[in-house]
Amino acid sequence: MPNISGFGVAVAVTATLAFFTGCATYTPKPLLPEKTARQFESRSFASPALRKFVEKNLRKKINPWPPAKWDMNTLSLAAFYYNPGLDTARWRLKEAQASVITAGERPNPSVSISPQYVTNPSPGSTPWVLGFSFDIPIETAGKRGYRIAEAKGNTLAARYALAEAAWKVRSRLRGALLDYFAAYGRDNILREQARIDGEMLAVLKARLAVGEVSEPDVTLASVDYDKTLLLVREEKSRVIGARAKLAGAIGIPVKALNGVRLSVGIFRTPPPLGSFSLQRLRRKALTNRPDILEALARYSASQSHLQLQIAKQYPDIHIGPGYKYDQGQNKWGLGISIELPILNQNQGPIAQAEAARSRQAARFREIQDGIIIDTERAVAGYGLSLERLKTAEGLLAGKEKSLSSLESMSAVGETDRLALLGGETEYEKARLLRLESLINADRALGLIEDAIQWPLSLPEKKP
Repeated sequence: MPNISGFGVAVAVTATLAFFTGCATYTPKPLLPEKTARQFESRSFASPALRKFVEKNLRKKINPWPPAKWDMNTLSLAAFYYNPGLDTARWRLKEAQASVITAGERPNPSVSISPQYVTNPSPGSTPWVLGFSFDIPIETAGKRGYRIAEAKGNTLAARYALAEAAWKVRSRLRGALLDYFAAYGRDNILREQARIDGEMLAVLKARLAVGEVSEPDVTLASVDYDKTLLLVREEKSRVIGARAKLAGAIGIPVKALNGVRLSVGIFRTPPPLGSFSLQRLRRKALTNRPDILEALARYSASQSHLQLQIAKQYPDIHIGPGYKYDQGQNKWGLGISIELPILNQNQGPIAQAEAARSRQAARFREIQDGIIIDTERAVAGYGLSLERLKTAEGLLAGKEKSLSSLESMSAVGETDRLALLGGETEYEKARLLRLESLINADRALGLIEDAIQWPLSLPEKKP
């Protein structure tokens, strides 16, 4: 009798060893909240790893490190490095890339061993019947290619989703930096106004003592002074909040901002409306925004998914070669099996795939329409905000001229101290109005950037 049993065992052992040799092993990575909290608290602008990341993206060395001032570009890179939202998007991309590997994997063959024992064997024959067979699946109709195409489309979409997440991080950072600029600007103006109100109150109290003014005049001035002090305290709270919001947008603890000088020059002089072309901005948005590119990639993936479901109407083939040693006889066999698509032609999944493709097309049109509307609205709003800013600057220039005249008159004794302080008050009010108009213009400019998802300060090139 041939050593069939040994051969079968060898085949099984070889297949098992090959399986376990190629298997991945599990490595536990527990999350330790205390450790991650310490890691967050240790984040700073002086990090060597952050320096490497910034220099790599700017393609230049930065000496000294950290830089003396952090502008919008370098702060954005710090946010890209530290913000956890981008890590989430990066790992989604890794998952999508791994799905391409999964889609390309071919079905494994299987082997079965079926020993039998005969209780009444023929004289001189072994009572054992030994055999084994293989099952080799063969995919038909290009299913594997469609799976790979779908996975690649979803991977491209995940890549664009990462770009969109990066833009959201930058947009949030810009808003936080603008709030920081606004809060500090208001704080400086209100502190100056408090100084003026305090000095005005002191002058009135001195005049009350000699009977030159009445008690209600002093009371009114005192109320105005207290109101200004209250506004100063409220603005101080806003400064603290803006500082915390900025740290959160970057992904660092608030203490990491201590001693860091921030450059807010991008907010001081908004560009004129004439520097923008609505048609160019719209084209930029429709060809650059990650969300519309993601929608196109999703639509492409949905087409591949529909092709896959249509291909599944055609059954796969299973080839099953086998061998049996049957009481002294060697028996070879070849089996072929195929599913009969009689009761189910995969019509349900095909209908679902067609609906999913139509949904992706509708989603693309929805995003496209929204981009066009948002761009037009943002440009119109920016134009109105620039007009208000121009009016506020004209008012400020007039108050500055009036104050200069009062200062000249005060120097030669032609006006009193109260009149000069009144002129200073009007000037500070005009400064505050101009600052609010400037902030509104900067916010409107940010809406244009969000509409096209591209920094207007950067040159025209693909990200």
